[in-house]
Amino acid sequence: MNDPKKTCSVCVLHSKIPGITIDDSGVCSICANFKKFEQHEPRVKKYLIEEMENLFKKAKSKDRPYHVIVLFSGGKDSTVLLKMAKEKYGLRVLACSVMHPLVNEKAKRNMEDVTNKLNVDLIKIYPDEDVYKKSVQKGILDGPQYGLGEFFGCEVCSFFHFWLPIRYAMRMDIPVILEGSDLSQTGEFTFWQAERVRQDAKRGKKPFGGVHDLVKDASGEAYKGSIYDYSESEVLSEAYPTVISPFTFMDYDYRENFREIESMGLKSSDFRTIRTNCSATPFFSYFTLNKFDCVSYIKHYATEVRRGYPNLMQHSVKDADTADVLNKEVIEKMMEEYKNVVLYIGEKKLTHDNITDAEREKLRGMAPTYISTFGDDVCDVFLHDVLDIPRYAEYFGVDLDNIK
Repeated sequence: MNDPKKTCSVCVLHSKIPGITIDDSGVCSICANFKKFEQHEPRVKKYLIEEMENLFKKAKSKDRPYHVIVLFSGGKDSTVLLKMAKEKYGLRVLACSVMHPLVNEKAKRNMEDVTNKLNVDLIKIYPDEDVYKKSVQKGILDGPQYGLGEFFGCEVCSFFHFWLPIRYAMRMDIPVILEGSDLSQTGEFTFWQAERVRQDAKRGKKPFGGVHDLVKDASGEAYKGSIYDYSESEVLSEAYPTVISPFTFMDYDYRENFREIESMGLKSSDFRTIRTNCSATPFFSYFTLNKFDCVSYIKHYATEVRRGYPNLMQHSVKDADTADVLNKEVIEKMMEEYKNVVLYIGEKKLTHDNITDAEREKLRGMAPTYISTFGDDVCDVFLHDVLDIPRYAEYFGVDLDNIK
């Protein structure tokens, strides 16, 4: 008999999520760990900023074409990070965009506009579509066998987002890679020191864990010797870069980021999260809701509750400057509404072509908290993405009716 679901009394995580346990006091393992180390965070943040700036100085001390790679998605965070790296720290920057098939048109245009404004070199890496599709498909079907949980879709994409630029950095003698996630997205400080990665590799731990094996098994013989391959000798070499997400430990205010974007002569509305975020998130959530009874981004929401951060979608509302931090009860209501809409569309196989006006109104009636919190514009984009669930199922070759 399955154990009953237990929900954390502090955040929104529950015991059906892989790796989450709830103690006798009703607190989840992540909240308990956060409480234990919270008092040390200011000191750790200060240390990491100093370490990062020392790495920048060391990178600039050698004559090289580029000091850092900035992973550039075309969103607000990576835009501000790119500007900060060039203007605040005076680094010679190479912007790198991994153009996997889920990158949307708005993000693509932002990539061009921002790098032109900043006079920064940009390279685009287009992964082999067959390798990408087979890897995502395997993540959907067999993710737990490789240690993947509810965030499997983004974990597979993140492999391409990070690993391919890492391989480029090793060949181009670029010692640092910067990435734009903040603490609400990662849940922890991101500072992957090259030496620590090398030590882990000596013990058999790969940088991206089981995803390396998943991509290998999905790709077959085409994997060997390719840029997707895991090369232990390269990881153990001095060429392996340090990977840092500075906004996970620096003072960060998304509202200031929007003002920074406006100061560049760009429209901040083009960088709202709902415009640049991945449209496949509801598709991935269809599987995690069936398997683990949670949306794929539940740990992001839990971090926002735990730390009192604005919800990710609040970055998309017009009055984002005055948006209140959402509490646990509101987020739980919104996730339940999100769940009902996603499962309804997935089970009914509703698409942009076959949905009726009556069904649209029914779906809007199923999400009153979502609509009242974020407004019609955000919800219209959400509904558009949810109606893409059958299309993504066909694209990745998975059966929505056969989820175990």
